[in-house]
Parts: sequence; C-alpha cells; structure tokens
Amino acid sequence: MSSDLDRVTEAAVLDNLREPVVVVRADDDIIYANERVCEVTALPADALVGASVTRLREFIDGDFGSFQRSIDRVLHDGVTECRVELSVVLPDAAPVDNAVPAEARVTPFTEGDRVAGALVVFRDIGDRKQAETELRESERRFRTMFESHSAPMLLIDPESGEIIEANAAAAAFYGYSVGTLTEMTIQEMNRMSASEVARERERAKAQDRNHFEFEHELASGEVRTVEVHSTPLDIDGRELLFSIVHDITERKESQHELELFKEAALQTGHSVLITDRQGVIEFVNPAFEEDTGYSSEEAVGRTPAILKSDKQDDSFYSELWETILAGEVWEAELVNRRKSGELYYVEQTIAPITDEEGEITNFVGVQSDITERKLREKRLADLNRILRHNLRNSLTAIEGYARSLMDEVGPDHQHKLSRILAQAESLADTSDKITTVRQSLDNQYDIDSTCNLDTVLSDVVADLTRSYPAASVTVDADPVDLDIDAGTCWSLMAELIDNAITHHDGERPQVTVTVETVEDPSAPVLVHVADDGPGIPEQERTAIEVGPEDPLSHSSGIGLAHVHWLVINYGGDVTISENEPRGTVVTLSLPKAGGGST
Repeated sequence: MSSDLDRVTEAAVLDNLREPVVVVRADDDIIYANERVCEVTALPADALVGASVTRLREFIDGDFGSFQRSIDRVLHDGVTECRVELSVVLPDAAPVDNAVPAEARVTPFTEGDRVAGALVVFRDIGDRKQAETELRESERRFRTMFESHSAPMLLIDPESGEIIEANAAAAAFYGYSVGTLTEMTIQEMNRMSASEVARERERAKAQDRNHFEFEHELASGEVRTVEVHSTPLDIDGRELLFSIVHDITERKESQHELELFKEAALQTGHSVLITDRQGVIEFVNPAFEEDTGYSSEEAVGRTPAILKSDKQDDSFYSELWETILAGEVWEAELVNRRKSGELYYVEQTIAPITDEEGEITNFVGVQSDITERKLREKRLADLNRILRHNLRNSLTAIEGYARSLMDEVGPDHQHKLSRILAQAESLADTSDKITTVRQSLDNQYDIDSTCNLDTVLSDVVADLTRSYPAASVTVDADPVDLDIDAGTCWSLMAELIDNAITHHDGERPQVTVTVETVEDPSAPVLVHVADDGPGIPEQERTAIEVGPEDPLSHSSGIGLAHVHWLVINYGGDVTISENEPRGTVVTLSLPKAGGGST
C-alpha cells in the first residue's frame, strides 16, 4: 500500500469506522477489509483480503455490475468519486429484513501520481430511504388531499406570484378553469396593489405571518372577502406557498352588523349584553352598567350568572339554554340581582347570532327594568283585592238587610227591596266577571291547557235551561278541542248564551249555537251564537268591536265586554252581525288546540 494508506492504517482510522470499508487494488483484488466488514459478512479478514472484489457479490443484492463499474471508473477513468446505491445482504438476519439499504462511496488513493486503488465505504442509508419513502407517501397524500379538498387551494410561486397549481374547489370558487388559473398570477385577482401583494407573499415565505385577509375578484366581477392561510412548502424540490382560501364575506358582513348593533346599543336606554356561544360576556352597554352596577371591565369575561338572584330554579335556566341553543328567541320576566345585592324585575329577550353557515356564534340579550311597573301592578292588585273584599262584604250586608226587611214591609216596599236585591246580585255578578277577566289577562290560567268545546257547551246549556226553562237553546257542534282552559271557555259560552236570553224582549227566547271547523289545524274554530232578540244597541256594539273603552265610547255593562277581553287575550276575535229576520249573531274566532293562536 502507499504511504498515504500506511498513515491511515497506522492511525487506525479505518478500523475504528462504524461503516464497512474495503480497499480494492487496481487489479480488483481486496487488499484491506476493516472489522465492520467482517461483522457484516460474518467472514474473517483473511477470507476477504487477497480475494477478488467479486467475493462481495453474495453480499450485494441487486445490480452488482453498477457497483463494480463505479470501482473501475475510479481506478481507470480518473473519476474522483462515485456513489452507488445498493442493498447489503446480512447472512445472519431473518429473510424479511436481511437486505439493508446502503450507499457505496468509492474514492481513489494514490501512490505518487498514480491511482493505486479504490477506497470503498459502505454507509447504511436505511433511515434516509425510509424518510424518502415517507416523503413520497406524504406527497402522494398531499396531492390527493389538494385535488379532492372542498376548500379552494393554490400553490403559488413566492417570488413571481404565479399560480403553479389550483384544485377543483378553487376553480369553482373563482369561476375560472384550473388551466386558466395556472396561467394567472395571484395579483390578477387580489384587489391590493402588486407591491403590497408581493410584500405579503414575502412575509408568508419568511413565516413571519401565515394568516391574511384579502379582497379577491372572481371571474364574474364579484368581489369576495377571503381569509388565506399560507405557508411555505417544498413541493418536488421547489419552495412554493401552499394557500388555503376561505370565503368569509358573510362573516365579515355579520361582524360589521354586530359592530353597528354595538354602536346602536351604546345609545339605547335598554340594557344590552353580548356573549359568546358558551355564555361568556363579550360586550355590555352603558345602560347595562347603570342598571346592574357592574362596569364593562367587571362584566366582560364573566357570565350573566353574576346577576342571578336564585328566584328562578334550575329548570328555568335549562329551558332558557335549550331554547336559544335551538336557534330560537327566548323571552321571559325574571328577577335579577344588582351588584349592590338589590333585587329588580326585568323583561328579558335573548336571541342567537349565527355565522354564514348558520352556526351560532354569539347571543345578544336585551333587558328592560320593569321593577316600577311590577310594583304598580302589585299595588293595583292589592287595591283590587281590598275593594272586592269590601264590595263583597257590603253587598252581603245589603242583601241580608233587604231580605230581613221583606217580611216587615208592605207590597210597595217589597217591590223596592226586590230591586235593591237585584242590583246587589248584579253588582256581585259584575265583580265576579271582572275577577275572571283580570285573571285571564294576568295569565293566571294555564294557557297551555285545552278544553273540549262540545262538553263545555253541554254543561253550559244544561245549567242555563234550568235557570231559564222558557228559553230554547240549540247546539250544533262536532267534537273539537280549543287551545283555551276550560274555565275561560265555560265563562265565554255562558256569558254569550246568558246575554242572549236575558236581553230578549219576548217570552220564549230562542238561541242557536253553531260550531264551524275546517281540517286545517292552524285555522280557528268559529262559534256562532244567534238569537231572535231585539239586537245589540249601536253604542254597545261599537264599544265591543273597537276594543278598550274611552270616554266617548263605552258599553253599559260588563257582559259582552267581558267576552271581548277574554277572546282577545287568547289571540281570537269577536264579530257581530244581524240575524235575519230578527236578532243578532255574535261570532267568536278561537284557537284550535295544537294549531296555535289565530
């Protein structure tokens, strides 16, 4: 060997290498094999040294000729380095993994100016080959994802802005074919100046930023606001910007509308708060701060539970969340607690805010402080209760004294006492009717309950025919359920029929009740009560049909007004018409059970 080789050998460099090393002389004989070669081939050094390089054939899988030609090129053609990939067979390994990917690096060594041999170093490239395989698989998966993904995707040259590749979703979004897109630059659709777009590409390439918002013009001329996520990728050895495009036009419009709403909320006198989907407060207006005592800084980041008073149970809030998460508007009256601890009544409305895909992103709540109104209502209710109590006691006393005097006075005075008793009974009846109306208007009946109309009519007619045996009441009604509680329904039917009988000017009043229904569940039920009496006075009719009384329009009693108030409270209607040849027809339009209010 040359002095160069002697120095290397003396330094024991080759023996200490973990890679297998052989030295091949110009005549193709092996003149050196390090310990690692012996380990790999399971042969002693003397079995290799002195043998032809072809001795290694059994340990090299594949094209041995390429390996041998690389040695010949270094030995005889003046090539300073050759690399060839091959597989080294490990004789002691299991068949499934006995071939190890390797690279043979062949370089010359010289004696003076002459190439005396070739130094062959085998390097295990299994990890590299595995990485290459994984890279190819990754690129394959990327290609599949890129081409089939529903989001518009582009591969862009960061220097020129040329669109190198575009997927089908991008073609559908922009309105150009894939072929046309790949002949364009991104500047052609971006509304920013070319220099600004280039600057943003440079930022994406340097990974200083990967999220952008642009206005892109489509083939149709329409401008859409897009959110672009862009990151540099090595694609087939070329650095490109992989850009995913999301159309956020509707989202930006919603955000703009939300900002306008916030601006308006700052000016309104109603308390307004906006939360995220989880109920965390993001915004409150000055009215909220004034009503609750919580500043914006104290409220934002917390939940509306800061206002919870424990006057509503858990089921109340469960229903609230169930309603708004279903995308519906929730309305209710409730009691809240201010920061000071003071309780107050509010009328609350909560509505969901959705994005362009219909997904709920926020909730907006508007509440009005109705504490003063509730206090007034309570005072009126207390006053009403006291007046009714006193009125009832006074009427009872009047009736008692009048009845006790009946036996002590003559016929002329008995007639006067009878009129006193009749007026007292009328006042008591009026008081009862007012109580019924007030309870209905206050929703003290169960509005969700229903009643069977024909059953109620049967009961009412039975009661009234006992009270007025001379009257004839005919009912033509098929079974139908109303979206009204039985108590209110009974009061309505009894009042109408009783009114028709008692205001009749003949000896034998005739009343006909007809119920009209259709199959449409949303259509109202029509109840016609017809009599053959003298008719309703014009002033009375006007007061009933117009609605709430004023100083110039009022009825003389509570009867039909009582009916009108009850029907309107349930979403119905009252009409009055002539009954030819004589009499009146009062028609009630009432909500059918399961069909909603009319």
